[in-house]
Amino acid sequence: MKTSFRGISILTTLKVNFYKLPNNVLKKYIFQIDSKDNNNVEQEILFSLISDNLITIGCLSVSNICTEDQMNDPLKNIEVIIDDRTAYIQLKKCLEEFVEISNVDEFELVNSTNWVEVYKENVAPVIINNSFVIAPDWIDVPENTQALSIIRINPGLAFGTGSHPTTQMCLRTISSLQLSNKSVIDLGCGSGILGIACIKMGAQNITFVDNDFVALGVTRENLIKNCCKNTDYKLVSSLTKASKKGDFIIANILLNPLKKMARAIKSKLKKNGQILLSGILIDQVDELLLAFEEQSDRNLVKLEEMHQMQWACVRISYR
Repeated sequence: MKTSFRGISILTTLKVNFYKLPNNVLKKYIFQIDSKDNNNVEQEILFSLISDNLITIGCLSVSNICTEDQMNDPLKNIEVIIDDRTAYIQLKKCLEEFVEISNVDEFELVNSTNWVEVYKENVAPVIINNSFVIAPDWIDVPENTQALSIIRINPGLAFGTGSHPTTQMCLRTISSLQLSNKSVIDLGCGSGILGIACIKMGAQNITFVDNDFVALGVTRENLIKNCCKNTDYKLVSSLTKASKKGDFIIANILLNPLKKMARAIKSKLKKNGQILLSGILIDQVDELLLAFEEQSDRNLVKLEEMHQMQWACVRISYR
């Protein structure tokens, strides 16, 4: 999605920290960076990593912006808004872990909080097949979708609001699975959106796994928000702490972590269980499947492969 405003194009999703309320005086920094050695796909992933880290240290919003003549090489300017609870040196250090900064422009925004309302007004519910409606708290669900399972997720510190293609593909797959009375492991749960969707589909037991304790806290809040507190669930910081094996294991992460965890994931899968893998690019599917095939003496069976934009989602089992 691209939105133009006064000659500037904003690329990629604006990330907003709703866990921190802005003071009247805000500061905006525009960092000019160098990412010319990365292609467009790599730049999108790089921005996602940078913005997640900036939001985690307390930044109020992070945007990837560029002028019209920079569209072929978009990751050149990153706009960050902070209040006085976040120090400039913190965000500069955070950025320099990923990119080189060539220039910084600083602006003071007085009594400027309308950007939050503008963001809220432009967020729309995400509808997945005839199963789920994903929406933040402030959005009224359309009447023609009220028969669907409603999942309330607010943008914040943990990945997973239903807007990213990998999340949407996982949700579409979940909506087609027979999950009644099944056990599920949501690996790299983020906001908990995928595990919550499984609960809505009748899953009996859910283990949420994330090595980020902030994500586990957000997941717990979302379980309560979505009336899942009476479900049999467990939140753990590593897969080895999952006490039960899963009929289904869902992992929406990235290629290298998935490859490294292939053996551990396979060890937590019940016989004839299924694994749903996403967070990977289309041209990474074969490499990922090979890594999982090498971890078993049984034959890997690819049950489904789904594509959206440059991303892929695959569902596998062993026979």
